[in-house]
Amino acid sequence: MEYINADLKVPLLDAIDKYTIILIKTERAMNEKNKQSIANETVFWERVLDAYRSDGIPVKDEWIAVMKECNERLWDVEEEIRNAKKNKLTNEEVGKLAVRLRDTNDERVGKRETMVRELGNDFFETGEKIDEKTPFKLPLHETVDRLSITSLKLDRLKGNKNYPSYEREYAFYSKVVDAFRKDGIDVKQEWIDDMKTANGRVWDRESAIRQGKEGEFGLEEMGRRTLELRDIQMQERIPAKNKVAFAINAPFFEVKTEANHTK
Repeated sequence: MEYINADLKVPLLDAIDKYTIILIKTERAMNEKNKQSIANETVFWERVLDAYRSDGIPVKDEWIAVMKECNERLWDVEEEIRNAKKNKLTNEEVGKLAVRLRDTNDERVGKRETMVRELGNDFFETGEKIDEKTPFKLPLHETVDRLSITSLKLDRLKGNKNYPSYEREYAFYSKVVDAFRKDGIDVKQEWIDDMKTANGRVWDRESAIRQGKEGEFGLEEMGRRTLELRDIQMQERIPAKNKVAFAINAPFFEVKTEANHTK
C-alpha cells in the first residue's frame, strides 16, 4: 500500500501501541496528579488513529485488541518486577520474570511486524514536501526518545539486516524534530544527548536479557540487571523525557508507574 506521510503522523503501529498503553494506564495507573495528562494523551492518540481512518487507512479493532492484550500481559510482569523489593523476591525470581517479559515483548514485536506486512507500509515515507501544520506528529519528548534510540541502533547495529529501516526511522524523526523547530520551539541538543545517554545505559543493561543469555549469565545475574534497569528507567530515562515535556509545557508527559501506586 502506497502512503506518503507528509504530515508526519506517528507511524500507525506505533500509534496503536501507544494508544493501547494509555488505555491500560487509564484503567490501572490514573490518579489525581496525572489524570489530566492521561486524558490529554488519550485524546491525542484517538485523533491520530482517526486521521489515518480519514485517509482511508485501515485501523482494525482486532489490531487494537491484540496489542492491548499483549501490553496488558507485559504490564502484569512489569508490575511484579516493580514490586520485587516489596515482595522480597530473590534475584533469581526476578530473573525468571525478566525472561517472561522478554518473551512476551518478542511476541508483541512479532504481532506488530505481521500487521506492518499486512499494511505493506511502515509510514516513514514523507515525500519531499512536508505539511507545515503537522498536527499529528509525535510529541517532542517522545520524538527525542525515539530519535536517540534509533541513533543508538545506527551506532551499534551496523551490518544488521534491518539497518536500512533504522536509517529510514532516523530520517523520519529528524524531520519531526525539524518540524518542532519550525513551530518556534528551541530543541536543545542537550535534551537529545541526555536522552541518548539514558537509553544507552538501558541498552547496556538490557542486552543480555534481549539476547537470551540467561544460560550464560544465570537467572540471578539476569535479575540483578533487571532491577538495575528498572532504576535507570525511573531515575534517568523517564526524567530525561519529562524534562523536555515540562520545558515546552506539553499537554501530557510520561506518567511514572511505581510500585504500590497503581489502581
